[in-house]
Amino acid sequence: MPEPTDEQLLAAFTAGDRDALGMLATRYEGPLLGLASGLLAGSRSLAADAVQEMWLRVIKKATGFQGRSSVKTWLYRILINTCHDLRNRQPVNLGPAAAVENALSDASLSAAAQDPPDPTHDTGPLRAALESMTEPRRLTLLLCYHAGMRHELAADILGVPLGTLKSRLHAALKELRTRLTSEVTP
Repeated sequence: MPEPTDEQLLAAFTAGDRDALGMLATRYEGPLLGLASGLLAGSRSLAADAVQEMWLRVIKKATGFQGRSSVKTWLYRILINTCHDLRNRQPVNLGPAAAVENALSDASLSAAAQDPPDPTHDTGPLRAALESMTEPRRLTLLLCYHAGMRHELAADILGVPLGTLKSRLHAALKELRTRLTSEVTP
């Protein structure tokens, strides 16, 4: 029997099947924690709080889901809004470099535990370059490269046209290339 779709799981949850939400959470917990960590300056405890609050919002709003986007898009939008709300309520004391380092190295919590980072690999220049980016560019990079999303899905999550996403991604990659090249060449 094929696995149920996200939409089927959400519908089952709204019909009273509590296990359906657990299955949905199992699918997305790792990537959501990684993205939240990237958006919350690398703070894993704040990321866990954001994801937990996001699931509470999902529970409250599940019956109002109208299917104008995919469930995945809806979940990511709720998480991004939750992270913004959390940052506004409580200042994050870690720098953006920590956020980028954790976001790029945490494809999921289990993957990070199984594949520890190489201590000989210096990510300092990359972190510094990403730290200086605007949030829209950094978020675009996190969604497209950290979360591995198709451009169409990332654009949908961010609520921007596909062309805007591609322009941001192009500009962000060009900025990274320029900054990293200047780090390498004296």
